[in-house]
Amino acid sequence: MSKWIKRLLVTVVILAGAYYTLVVYSPSAGTQYSIDIAKVRALANSIPGDKPLEIRYEHIMDFRFAEAMVVAGDPWKWTPISVYSWQLVYPDNTVIVDAAMNREIAEPEALVPMYSDSTYLRMQQALEKASQIVITHEHMDHIGGLAAHPHLAALLPALKLTEEQFNNRKGMEPSVLPEDVVKDYKPIKYDGMMALAPGVVLIKSPGHTPGSQMVYVQRADGRELLLLGDVSWHMRNIELVRERPLFMTLVIGENRSQVVGEFQALHDLQKAEPTLKLVPGHDGAVVRELLSEGLVTPGFKL
Repeated sequence: MSKWIKRLLVTVVILAGAYYTLVVYSPSAGTQYSIDIAKVRALANSIPGDKPLEIRYEHIMDFRFAEAMVVAGDPWKWTPISVYSWQLVYPDNTVIVDAAMNREIAEPEALVPMYSDSTYLRMQQALEKASQIVITHEHMDHIGGLAAHPHLAALLPALKLTEEQFNNRKGMEPSVLPEDVVKDYKPIKYDGMMALAPGVVLIKSPGHTPGSQMVYVQRADGRELLLLGDVSWHMRNIELVRERPLFMTLVIGENRSQVVGEFQALHDLQKAEPTLKLVPGHDGAVVRELLSEGLVTPGFKL
């Protein structure tokens, strides 16, 4: 065999190995993580008062990713990564979960095929009327609309950023919390999980970011949802217990072991509690299914 053929074969092997590692491989096991659903439900009932009557959403924009960027080993086929803001509607107040991002940082257009200025404006108006505002994690497509709000100072009494979220300013970039506005802000602290409001519990889930958390919601009619934030982007991550590819997690700065452990816990929870609806951060198919079942409603109440 000639030297150039040997070199070619070695190059092919090296490139194939690199591709497998960066694009296809997902850890089969991760850091131990568990969700005590009995404790979550007890906390959801620990604050007296009416539970949410409705769960509403605004579909503000779509990113354009390849499936291979969402689930390691999936094909290079375009798929939408939908960005939502959620509103929990009580008889006399609202709680908002996530605030999407402003159009100024939703670039380039090739990767953002849809952006709705009207839904973004409605979400911005709803933030001003919310009694509490929480963020699943500190990335720009979840905190950007909050950071860019023209009346951010007026929102601070309702805002419940965790200590981990507030301190991870680099993770918010290019979104910025103006230092002169938030210099006296006091973030919340909790271990494991915390009751936020009647029927609503925050559950720490670090890994995607240091401040990642899930939001459990029990409606007044007893039906339950778990907003996962970006613990997973699509339900397929949980069904397969399969991470994003390594090249994406390196860009994000994600702890793969923690996230895979959370996937496994959510996979097991889905089997044990099939009526509890898991809602990944960017899965339009899941949202459409919840809409068809009457669990969520499009359009915020103002």
